[in-house]
Amino acid sequence: MQTKTKVYQVAPAKQSDYAAQQRVRVAAQQKAEIDREEKRREMDARLDVNAGKWRYSCGGK
Repeated sequence: MQTKTKVYQVAPAKQSDYAAQQRVRVAAQQKAEIDREEKRREMDARLDVNAGKWRYSCGGK
């Protein structure tokens, strides 16, 4: 004898809550990406491109 599997349907309110949570999560992730990118640009702007030249100069003369 086969047993019937119960199928539970998600209430529409819960689906919309889940969708809202997903949107909030995606927005937070995008904001974090933007913040990281901005911080990376700031740190790159602080680097002195000529800093390594004096350290690695050839002293063979």
